Amino acid sequence: MKQRLTSRRLRRSLLSSGTASLALIAAQAEAQVSVPTDENPPVAAAEAMAEAQNPAEPPPPSDEVVVTGSRIARRDYVSNSPIVSVGQAAIENTGRVTVESTLNQLPQFSGAFGQANAGSTSTGLNGGQAYASLRGLGSKRTLLLLDGRRIQPSNPDGSVDLNIIPEALIENIEVITGGASTTYGSDATAGVVNFRLKRNFKGLELSGQTGVSDYGDGNTYRLTGTVGSKFADDRGSAVLSIDYTKRDRAIQAKRDYYTFRQSTPGLSTIPQGNTIFGANTPTLAAVNAVFSGYGVPALTGNAAGRYTGQIGFNTDQTLFSTSGVPVYNFRDPQTDEAYIVNSGTNSQQINFGYNGGSLQADLNRWSIFGKVDYDVSDNVKAFVQTTYTTYSSLGITNPTLASNVYGLSVPVTNPFITPGFRSILASRQNPNAPFTFYKALSILGPRYQGYDYDVWQVTAGLSGKLGIRDWTWDIYGSTSQAKFQNEQTGGASASAISRLLNSGTGGTELCAGGFNPFGNVTPSQACIDYMSRRTLNTNALKQRTVEGNLQGGLFTLPAGEVRFAAGADYRYNSYDFLPDAALAQPDGTSDVLGYSVLRPASGSVNTKEVYAELLVPLLSDVPLIQQLDLDLGYRYSSYSSVGGVSAYKADATWKVFEALRLRGGYNRAIRAPSVGELYAPVSTGSVAIGTATPTTTNGDPCDVRSSYRRGSNAGQVRALCLAQGVPASIIDSYQLGTAQVFALTGGNPDLKEETADTYSAGAVIQSPFSGMFRNLSLSVDFYKIKIKDAVGPLSVGQAFQFCYNSGDNNPSFDPKNYYCSLITRNAASGVPVNPQQPLLNLGTYNVQGIDFQFDWRFGLDSLGLGGNAGSIAFNSAVSYLDKFEVQSIAGAPTYDYANSIGIGVESTAGIAHPRWKSITSLTYTLGQASLGLRWRFTDKMINSAKVVSPASTTRGVDAYHAFDLNARFDVDDSTQFRLGATNLFNRKPPQVGDTEGNYDAQNYDVIGRYFFIGATKKF
Repeated sequence: MKQRLTSRRLRRSLLSSGTASLALIAAQAEAQVSVPTDENPPVAAAEAMAEAQNPAEPPPPSDEVVVTGSRIARRDYVSNSPIVSVGQAAIENTGRVTVESTLNQLPQFSGAFGQANAGSTSTGLNGGQAYASLRGLGSKRTLLLLDGRRIQPSNPDGSVDLNIIPEALIENIEVITGGASTTYGSDATAGVVNFRLKRNFKGLELSGQTGVSDYGDGNTYRLTGTVGSKFADDRGSAVLSIDYTKRDRAIQAKRDYYTFRQSTPGLSTIPQGNTIFGANTPTLAAVNAVFSGYGVPALTGNAAGRYTGQIGFNTDQTLFSTSGVPVYNFRDPQTDEAYIVNSGTNSQQINFGYNGGSLQADLNRWSIFGKVDYDVSDNVKAFVQTTYTTYSSLGITNPTLASNVYGLSVPVTNPFITPGFRSILASRQNPNAPFTFYKALSILGPRYQGYDYDVWQVTAGLSGKLGIRDWTWDIYGSTSQAKFQNEQTGGASASAISRLLNSGTGGTELCAGGFNPFGNVTPSQACIDYMSRRTLNTNALKQRTVEGNLQGGLFTLPAGEVRFAAGADYRYNSYDFLPDAALAQPDGTSDVLGYSVLRPASGSVNTKEVYAELLVPLLSDVPLIQQLDLDLGYRYSSYSSVGGVSAYKADATWKVFEALRLRGGYNRAIRAPSVGELYAPVSTGSVAIGTATPTTTNGDPCDVRSSYRRGSNAGQVRALCLAQGVPASIIDSYQLGTAQVFALTGGNPDLKEETADTYSAGAVIQSPFSGMFRNLSLSVDFYKIKIKDAVGPLSVGQAFQFCYNSGDNNPSFDPKNYYCSLITRNAASGVPVNPQQPLLNLGTYNVQGIDFQFDWRFGLDSLGLGGNAGSIAFNSAVSYLDKFEVQSIAGAPTYDYANSIGIGVESTAGIAHPRWKSITSLTYTLGQASLGLRWRFTDKMINSAKVVSPASTTRGVDAYHAFDLNARFDVDDSTQFRLGATNLFNRKPPQVGDTEGNYDAQNYDVIGRYFFIGATKKF
């Protein structure tokens, strides 16, 4: 009993021993104790808070623990590196049913894919998955562990989906930032997130939680049941946990900040359809002849008397002009696709867009976890552990768009062409040529992406004492698989539509009534079925691991015992991807509009590793050195892909005196390219590049509205656009008219490993005072992570900017410049055609900053308010980002994106890099009840376009403040209620960039005010 309480006190004394506990937690999180049993009674909240700050007595040898970031068991729960620890209550207080919300709120993390991810229309690999991105360096550089062991990756890039963690059994989450490859191998360049599970569970625990947004959507439900017991005269123990989670979609249109009306007009693709003539322009006279019949003023053209604008269709099949502002004869009402900015007698300014999608993907998840531990003898223990997670998610996006390179080619013989439009076509230089028609295929409905995942892992192992000093050993093996299917609906067959458009009857022989694309005409169900396509992609990832470790004491020096750890492991990872045949035609194209070209791929990587770690006490009990220890480590890894690589570390901890401890060190970390990065198929994906306007540097620089075409180098930009393929006949009227392009990306088997040098230096100060200042502590830690040869795609948006000399990347405006070589254009329209987004060993990432943590707890009796007045806990975790430097390729300029938003090192890394980010909580506890207020702060940021081009006027984001309220009440030792509200004041997210309705759903609360209530009952 005493040993159990000592161990519990030890785990709660993280700050007392110099390891920072999370500011987010507040008092009630510290009060979260191990599950009560007859042998392990609960500790009252007030007592737990007092324990958390009292120096723990030295634990007996049986209570030695292994700290995350080290393999050596030790008696003092102390880390040489900064560690954040999150308790179970902190997870519950977020009010969410998935753990990524807890992590993404911490200052050390940048928002990655999570509940706001409705899915990708390209690869279909991320829908509904949730990741953790430490320091904004991406999920593939953040290693996730379960009780110190590797978890089955859920993404070909090596990222682990947080949805597969058995959340009901989480006792605490330990986060170490900075390189940890010496301890755990590849993927730990940014740090490690270790999920520690409850042990020796006894009895039955049932828990439930539900929540809903203030807008009446985004409902969540969660039910968990956990049962555990000992058997075989207490030599064995078993636990089984079942977790069901349901999360409904939240809809953009229900929120006024998504139901936007842009202040500036633009053009996208609408259901009624529109055309761009390219170089084959009609005469201005023919256009005006038609529009004069609508009673509108004469339109303007170029000096040759040609009309260079666009023509759109109204629902009634009359025409409207899109040659500029104002727009003439637009007759349709406001819809999800068309917004009237302002109107006049015969003219309007119109913006076309779409805001009918979901901002939170739905989720249905079942998770089962089981573990059996058994003492084979006094010196040997065995365990078997299984996890199985099955879940589905459904995302919704805008209808299929026949736009840009996927415009519909319509022959002039199409019988549905109206007389007025036919006369305009006949005036073109080549009157018999087909024309490109753009149309949002709303007749097929929105695009739905369904994801079904099955992830399982079986782990078994032995551990014991060797009989030499206190040496212990362990060995385990693990086999696992992640398999998922991606079903896509709402796509359209390009060949079927082509047959309909090229039919002399309009397709009446193919389906009833044929297909009239002009205006928003709904065809028969037979024609809708004829055009529609459903596709199915499958993906399987496998992992096999065997690992053995040995650790213990070697000999004793005057300053203490020298301890060591050593081990070896073997790991195998494989990847198999099979796309739908319609998305992977034999010629490398896709027959499906609305979804990306995909190709089958497979590959595997095996890894062999050995490591050693040594803890050396250097000095003890001398002036100004109560204890000084050095932790050394080395790991050699042999990969079938990149060969042999080394990682090593040297960390130190210096206890100056009882109230002050210093820590820090150096780590060389490595990350070998994953199987996905090596072997993923080349595929297309929709990539945002921003909308080119006269005031921004985002978007296509050749667009006549862009700052490139209007700046001091406008002549050189124009010449480069011509050299790239924009037709001379439209060079001075060219508009891209969209914020996205379809980029090509894929694996690269020639990739080599990344290397990272990480440095840390910090101090932990604990109050030497008594009274109300007794439980006061402060930690300050500096970190620096510099990654070389970073693997990642070269951003298409950056390629456009750099090709046209942003940041002085192409001062001679040479069309053969590397960035320009990634861009190709349609010879008729000038629009970008599948620009390349290559996966490369890029330049460097250099991230550095400082983490602060302040904790203060005191009883109100210290203020003379009596012994039953309760207690106050104040906690604050603050992160300051000094640098976030990115060099896209070796030799290119380096840009510091600290204090900016808009650029991420990868899609799962987050695009926000605030200078300051913090989370602060204030909690009042009285007896068995507590009430807490939490403040989340994200600093204001400039747009990343301004980093590259300081003259850019692209808007940044304002500072963001959100407040959460939570309350907990323990009816008795076995019954607990909790409730709360997140984003209490319904603070809307800040707009990102100049496009209204564009929000960063990964880093800001786009759901709005959210209420939750939950209960736990133990038997």
